[in-house]
Amino acid sequence: MFDLGWSELMVIGIVALIVVGPKDLPVLFRNVGRFMGKARGMAREFSRAMNDAADEAGVRDVAKTLKTATNPVSSAMDGVRDAAKSMTDPTPPQKKRRG
Repeated sequence: MFDLGWSELMVIGIVALIVVGPKDLPVLFRNVGRFMGKARGMAREFSRAMNDAADEAGVRDVAKTLKTATNPVSSAMDGVRDAAKSMTDPTPPQKKRRG
């Protein structure tokens, strides 16, 4: 999101030290940390809600269909990959019991 390097963080820290003062600086950083935690939680919740809404609307199925239609070679390779995976599956098939 924000691309901050160490030099930018150092400048922000020095300016905060000068403006806020050394006594109140830990309180400021604690409050900023709480705010960032709340903001990340809200963003995570929003993203999860949007993914759930997309799942309910069937967007992923449409996207998969479009991918298959636009790139049939890739979808064929997915089928080959799935077949190879099922052939190398270490679990043996279950035998049917006669009852």
